Amino acid sequence: MLCGWVLARRWFDMMTAGKTVNVRTSRRAALQIGAGLFGLNLPQWLQAAPHAGRKSSDISCIFLFLAGGPSQYETFDPKPDAPVEIRGLWQPISTNVAGTHICEKLPLMAQRMDKVTIIRSWQGRNGGHDVGSQHVASGFLPARNEQYFPNFGCLVSALRGNRVPGIPAHLGLPVAARYTNPPGYLGAAYDAFNIKGDPSAPTLQFNKLSVDASRFENRRSLLAQMENLNKLSVQNAGPFEAHDKFGAEAISLLTSGAMARAMNLDEERTSLRERYGQNIYGQRVLMGRRLIEAGARFVTINQAVQGGLFGDGTTDGTWDNHQLLFESMMSVSEAPANAPSGYKWHSYRGPGNLPQLDMSLSALLDDLEERGLLDTTLVVVMGEFGRTPRINKDGGRDHYPNAGCVLMAGAGISRGAVIGATDRSGAFPATRPWTPEDVAASIYHALGIEPHRTYFPRLPRPTPIAAGQVIDGLFA
Repeated sequence: MLCGWVLARRWFDMMTAGKTVNVRTSRRAALQIGAGLFGLNLPQWLQAAPHAGRKSSDISCIFLFLAGGPSQYETFDPKPDAPVEIRGLWQPISTNVAGTHICEKLPLMAQRMDKVTIIRSWQGRNGGHDVGSQHVASGFLPARNEQYFPNFGCLVSALRGNRVPGIPAHLGLPVAARYTNPPGYLGAAYDAFNIKGDPSAPTLQFNKLSVDASRFENRRSLLAQMENLNKLSVQNAGPFEAHDKFGAEAISLLTSGAMARAMNLDEERTSLRERYGQNIYGQRVLMGRRLIEAGARFVTINQAVQGGLFGDGTTDGTWDNHQLLFESMMSVSEAPANAPSGYKWHSYRGPGNLPQLDMSLSALLDDLEERGLLDTTLVVVMGEFGRTPRINKDGGRDHYPNAGCVLMAGAGISRGAVIGATDRSGAFPATRPWTPEDVAASIYHALGIEPHRTYFPRLPRPTPIAAGQVIDGLFA
């Protein structure tokens, strides 16, 4: 009989050779892979992980990472009394919470501020995309610009395991936070499962009876990680730990219909899909809700439109508006007349970052509440830093970690609250600053995980998973 590894290779070769694998007729091969490669049979692989039963305190999280750094002035902390070069072109509008005003370009969210809390005295430490993102996604400022501590979702995955067979505990759409090394010290076994591409494209649509190779294209990277044990061995987690976990996850994904169902957006009514936004960005948020409903514990969504003066990609966007901020945040479908010469403008047909955030976030909050999921789903919205108080000569704002905003909702978060404030110009917190360390402690607290406990004694010294404090007034 062929060894398990050979069978595993043949399985994945079939998946990557453009063939269609009928799951029903391939279960024997899956059983052989289990027996030959890892000493486990398929039922053992597909059984629920510890903590798989959903309890009332078993909270999930959707983390909307506004990659590139959103402007607090043009989102949730407008400064109408500041000079025009600081306050910008847009005005604040009233919301359904008396005394709370946000940017006029977020009219849908203005009617849902009673569902959320804004943290206006947020303050980071580093103005670089890489270090800032790693700090925000893990709650620890990386030493020597190298991320050691894991992103939130990876740590939740390591502590809680999969809730439902065939649904990874932690997913990234399209990746689990840009510029980061998500698993950190946990090693490759606890990396996120990334779903790249357009959620509405055929490559992400699934037939209940069979799985086409192109529709599991991202499993190719899984195979590469399984094969490349030399690279995996440098991680703290032993190479065979990652080897076993990836193999088990692969078979579970390929033989269970759970992911296929969760990713089939055609099951949603057209009117709801339109509310989220009929584009790659809105549909990712809708898929995030479907994945949480299907049993995922943590979904990180890089929610940023690609286009304008930044990059030539079509799926990985940015809020990094150093130039033409007011034009770029609304739409990048056509180059504005004042676009600087020498720059290529990348057109994208669809709303820009502000209207897309307004549509998708408001739809997500309504959708979760209507389904009875908002009380058990933490929603976090933030970027790696804020933007400079003064508008620069190119009509944009630059990186600025000294002040920014965080929005949180669900899972026991206070409704309609505003925590902290910045000074008149929005340059610095005027009240107690709340840091990425504090946001981390608050996220773990909301998820029912003690943030100041040491869960991994193999580290060089006892290290709690968070170094900050739960934010005062955040929880009802």
